[in-house]
Amino acid sequence: MQMDEFLYAILLFAFSMTALITVARLITRYMEFRRRPALDTTALEERMARIEQIVEATSIEVERISEGQRFTTKLLSERAPLAVPASIVRAPEQIITPH
Repeated sequence: MQMDEFLYAILLFAFSMTALITVARLITRYMEFRRRPALDTTALEERMARIEQIVEATSIEVERISEGQRFTTKLLSERAPLAVPASIVRAPEQIITPH
C-alpha cells in the first residue's frame, strides 16, 4: 500500500507540474504579445494611396478610349454609303426551303 500511495503522489506531482508549466508558458506568451509595439501603418497607407491613384488613372483612360470608340462608330454609321457598280449587284437568288 505504501508503494501505491507513493506512485499516486509522483503521478499527481508530474501532472501538476505539466499543467503549471503550460500555464506559465501561456502567461509569458501573453505578456510578450502585449509588449509588442503597434505596427507602423504609414507605409501601408502610402501604398494604398498609390493603388487608388493608379485605379483612378486607369478608369479615366478606359473612359477616354470608350469615348473615342463611340465617336468612331458614330462617324462610320453617319458616313454616306459607297456607290456600288450595277455589274457587281446581283439579283437575290430564290431559295426553296422544304417545309
